[in-house]
Amino acid sequence: MDKKSSIRNVGRPIPGFSYGINNCIVDDSVIETLLHEACEKYPFYGYKKVTCILRRSHGLQLNAKKVYRLAKKLGLLLPYVKHTKQGHLAIARDVKAINKLWQIDIKYVKALNGQFIMLTDIIDVYSRKLVGREITPTATTEDAKTAVKRALIENNVTSNIVLRSDNGPQFTSVKFEQFCKTNNIYHELIPTSSPNYNAHIESFHSLLSKECISWNEIRNFTHGYMLIDEYIEFYNEERIHGSLNYLSPNEFIRKSII
Repeated sequence: MDKKSSIRNVGRPIPGFSYGINNCIVDDSVIETLLHEACEKYPFYGYKKVTCILRRSHGLQLNAKKVYRLAKKLGLLLPYVKHTKQGHLAIARDVKAINKLWQIDIKYVKALNGQFIMLTDIIDVYSRKLVGREITPTATTEDAKTAVKRALIENNVTSNIVLRSDNGPQFTSVKFEQFCKTNNIYHELIPTSSPNYNAHIESFHSLLSKECISWNEIRNFTHGYMLIDEYIEFYNEERIHGSLNYLSPNEFIRKSII
């Protein structure tokens, strides 16, 4: 081996990308979200079994070493969970007005070409209105912060808001908690494996799946973005809810203000 070759081979190799269906590159933030979901569902699995789940369920091409590295970074290695989470534990609340309690969650959609469409959505518990959203190829803390910023601005909210989330890595980060404190948001976390505490945003994502995603063959990210954006507008303006006296969320808000 010559001297130049020796120099090139010294040091730690640069981590490679991970791939999904049709050899599409998958961002680590997406893998972290799917990893967190798998660990929530199977908290008794080690990283090797979780790797198998990610491969089978999502078509990801990744090795167990990468899953171990990401799980260690997120504090998801057994015993579950090692890292200290930010935020407060969620409690039962009697909500009687709009913009008092919001729920935030992330949903992923996989397009036919293998691209991931990551939705960071925020719902107002009282009116059922989707007050904020961010549709991106990733699922980072910055994406979550952007969704909350949009919700605050578009709904003219400056204080006295409770934001409830699950224990995803985007929401348990120090950066997200600092952001909440800066914006006068009381951030609370639901207990592990208790999606019923976030029932309203879970319900919205279920409706989105049944009434939009399952009815369309989403070709790619751009196509999915358009369809989902159109559905959110329909949901807020037109879709009636039995719990709102058969009004849409925006109709319910307008009648509540009168």
